[in-house]
Amino acid sequence: MDCVPYSKLAAHYDSGWGDFAESSREFVLNTLLDYGVEAGRILELACGTGILAIHLARAGHAVVGIDRSPEMIAYARMRGTSVRGVEFAVADMRDVNIAPTFDAVLCLFDSINYLLTLDDLSKTLESVSSMLQTNGVFIFDFNRPLIYSAHNGEILTRQSESGILLMELQYEVITRISHTIFRFPDGDVETHTQRAYELSDIEPLLNAADLSLCDCYSDFSGRAVSSAAERLICVCQRA
Repeated sequence: MDCVPYSKLAAHYDSGWGDFAESSREFVLNTLLDYGVEAGRILELACGTGILAIHLARAGHAVVGIDRSPEMIAYARMRGTSVRGVEFAVADMRDVNIAPTFDAVLCLFDSINYLLTLDDLSKTLESVSSMLQTNGVFIFDFNRPLIYSAHNGEILTRQSESGILLMELQYEVITRISHTIFRFPDGDVETHTQRAYELSDIEPLLNAADLSLCDCYSDFSGRAVSSAAERLICVCQRA
C-alpha cells in the first residue's frame, strides 16, 4: 500500500534518524545564546517527533513545535508529556501564522527541501518573517544537489523491529527533484519527494522576506562552507 509520507515512517524515525536531531542540539543552543536568546519563545517548523524541541524546553525556552504529519506530532506529544514549556500542533509550515511573535524560528533536518517550488519556499519565508520579532533569529538547513547526486540510485537498509526497511534514492538532475522510496517489511511504501537547493536560490527570497543571512556553515560543528558541502546550515535575523 502507498502511504502518506511519515504516516508509517514515524514509528521508525527515532531509531533511524533521531541522532540527527541530537547532533544539532549544541549548535542551536549556542547560536541562540550568541544572538541573545537565553529563555526565549521558539517555534520549530517540521519538528518531527520533538527531540530538539524538548531539549530546548528543558534548557529554559518556551517552545511550539509544528509538523504536518499527525503521526509525527503524536510521537512528539508522547515524548513531551511530562516536559514543561513545550507544546505541539499539526500545521503546514507554508501557511502557519501563530501569535504573538517569536524570538527564534527553526527549520532543520532538510525540511526546507520538502518545499518543491520557489513559490512555496517564498511563502514559508514570508510566514517565518511575520512571526519573528525584530532581530529575531531564523536557523534552517537544506540539502544541496551534491548530496542527491552522490547517492542517486543507492539502496540502503535499516533494521527495524519488524524486519528490514529498504530506502532507494532516485534523483532527477535537471529538475533537482529527488524521490526517496521507503519499503517496509509488510510491503507498504512511502515516497518522500524533495527538491535540492543552492544558496543562490534561497538568498534572494530571504532578502525579499526581510531576513538577513548572517552566517552559513557546512555542518553543526561550525565548519566553513566549501564547494564540497552537501548540506548548509544558515543563521538569519529579521531586519
